[in-house]
Amino acid sequence: MTQHHNTRCRLATAWLAAGLMAIGGIAQAAPRAKNVDPLRMQYERERANCMTGQTNQPRDVCLREAGAAYAQARQGKLVSPGDRPEQWAANALKRCQAQPTMEDREMCERRVREGQVVGSVEAGGQLTTLTVRTVETPKNPG
Repeated sequence: MTQHHNTRCRLATAWLAAGLMAIGGIAQAAPRAKNVDPLRMQYERERANCMTGQTNQPRDVCLREAGAAYAQARQGKLVSPGDRPEQWAANALKRCQAQPTMEDREMCERRVREGQVVGSVEAGGQLTTLTVRTVETPKNPG
C-alpha cells in the first residue's frame, strides 16, 4: 500500500508541476497590455462574429468586409475627422431644428442632452429616450 501511495503522490506532483509550467508558458505568451493593437482587437471581434454567424451577412462577405475595414483603419482611412461623439451630439441637435414647434424642438434637444440610449449599432440601431413626467393642475376645480 505504501508503494501505491508513493506512486500516486509522485504522479500528482508531476501533474501539478506540468500544470504550473503550462500556466507559466501561457502567461509568458500572452501579449502585454501596452502592446495590444485596438484595431487588431476590433478586427478579431468582427471576425469571430462572422465565424459564429452573429451577423446578417454570408460568412465570406462578412470576412471580406472585416478584413477591408481593418486595412482601411490601419491606414487611417476608416474614421473621418468629424466622426467623434461631440460631433454626433452637434449633428443630433441640428436635426432637432427640423421639429415643427418650439416645444418639440426643446424636447428633442433635451432628449439629445439627457436621454438614455437603448440598443446598439450591432443590434440594428440605437434609440434615445427621455421620460418626462408632468403634473397638470385642473383649471376649473370641482
